[in-house]
Amino acid sequence: MLYQLSYVGAGVIVRRVGGSASAGWASGLVGTIRDVSDRARAEGPARRGKDPPGPGEKKLPRLERGRDLTRVVAFTDGVFAIAITLLVLQIDVPANVTSASDLLSKLGDQSPDFIAFAVSFLVIGMFWIHNHRFMRTIGEFDRGLMVRLLLYLGVMVLIPFTSQLMGEYSDRYPVVVVIYIANMVAITLAGILMSSHVLKAGLATPGYEWDIELTRKSSVFTGCVFVATIPFVFLLGPWTPALWFLLRFDPWGRRRDRADRRRGPGESGQALLADGDRGEAVDDAPPRE
Repeated sequence: MLYQLSYVGAGVIVRRVGGSASAGWASGLVGTIRDVSDRARAEGPARRGKDPPGPGEKKLPRLERGRDLTRVVAFTDGVFAIAITLLVLQIDVPANVTSASDLLSKLGDQSPDFIAFAVSFLVIGMFWIHNHRFMRTIGEFDRGLMVRLLLYLGVMVLIPFTSQLMGEYSDRYPVVVVIYIANMVAITLAGILMSSHVLKAGLATPGYEWDIELTRKSSVFTGCVFVATIPFVFLLGPWTPALWFLLRFDPWGRRRDRADRRRGPGESGQALLADGDRGEAVDDAPPRE
């Protein structure tokens, strides 16, 4: 507004001094004000701490979209920490122990709980490692991502509950293992929703879209492995999680890790990712610290 008023005032000066020697000076003043005004409009968003929106980027208010992921990551890590800590609460301290042999016997009776604790600890740890990597590929957040992240964490904190069910009843009622697997599938589906939204909304760190795409495919593979083990529940019972070792053969995760190894510290260039019968180029991006 200030530039517009200055521009009008300069125009008035031109009209009043028209025909005199000062007219040329006033006309030059008008041109200068016009240039400054155009430059200010172009640089305005950057001066207010917000980059101009890109070609495919939604024009959202600053409260809806931002680059500071500190609080988002801290909240996510806090939920993971609480969920993994709650797992130990399913293991009871033996009461009314009369001897060492009695203590060992009562601890042995809780072996399903110990197995469920170990499996769930590894599962939550695996999801946390994957989420940590995923967060490092995100350059911005928006409301849609935060809603999907809350869904992801909401099904994540159910693991202590489904883990306790499996520890208490898996040897008698195999269906509780199916409930546990359903919990795992829900987590992977929420992860796929997050990855898809990041790619669609353009929230990825430039150059790491390929990483998020492979993460999404890896999540699909993980969910398929969980679903494929459901028929074995009624044969293996509480030992069904042993089949999840197949997750080590995730082709998309291995391809992503191989691409990272090929980049190497300080390397700048392109690495080819074989995607079926075609190659996908990894864009230039600064290596992770």
